[in-house]
Amino acid sequence: MNGLTTGIVVFACLAGATLLGTRMQAFFPPGRISAQNAHAIRRGVWIIAMMAGIMLAALTVYLKTHFDTASRDVRAFSFQLVDLDRTLRRLGPDAEPARALLFRYAARTMKDVWPASNPRLGPDDVHAAQLYNDLESAVIALQPTSAALRDQVSTARRLLYEVGRARWTLDERAGQTVSPWIICVIVFWLMLTFSSLGLSSVRSRIATTMLMVCAASLSSAVFLAVEYADPYEGVIIVSSEPVQNALYTLTE
Repeated sequence: MNGLTTGIVVFACLAGATLLGTRMQAFFPPGRISAQNAHAIRRGVWIIAMMAGIMLAALTVYLKTHFDTASRDVRAFSFQLVDLDRTLRRLGPDAEPARALLFRYAARTMKDVWPASNPRLGPDDVHAAQLYNDLESAVIALQPTSAALRDQVSTARRLLYEVGRARWTLDERAGQTVSPWIICVIVFWLMLTFSSLGLSSVRSRIATTMLMVCAASLSSAVFLAVEYADPYEGVIIVSSEPVQNALYTLTE
């Protein structure tokens, strides 16, 4: 789902429900909706509105937590890239091919996760999985000549495993995490609420304008929920700056 499109559609639905409710008043004879009936309608409406509000708030909090977790995963992945590069530096010239592969792997990963980014891929760019396999082979092929270097090689192999696992974590955070049916049910509840309010409220421009403002506010809340559902696509996305900084560090 696209957040901006969903927000616009939700606003159109709520605004249409409001206008439908106000127009329905014209079909009722004057005084048909008594003060007691209007009060009963409002009480029922508030029950529906409370359910929709609680559901929308809980959904937004859950998806925002999901979004924040994805942001932390990106920073962790960037840190692990830098940590692995520093470990390879300590191994000397023999680890330079592995460092070059690490940079290419990080750049390819950035392009895969953030397609709009422009990292330096090089003319011989290949798939990230192939680069990771080549990097793994390069690290395994390192032959330490002392006990200290053996410890560094062991650390590099461990960090390489953590980098690969962190990369898969980024894939797990991508994609839709909320069913469209949940959004549809919440919007249906809100449409019932706004149509009932339009039916029972006084027909005036002020009341209609206020209901439109409320519809815009709730539509923006749905927009945020949908945007938080996919951390790497849409208007609001996880920043690629940590990976950009890691790539800059890898070239130093």
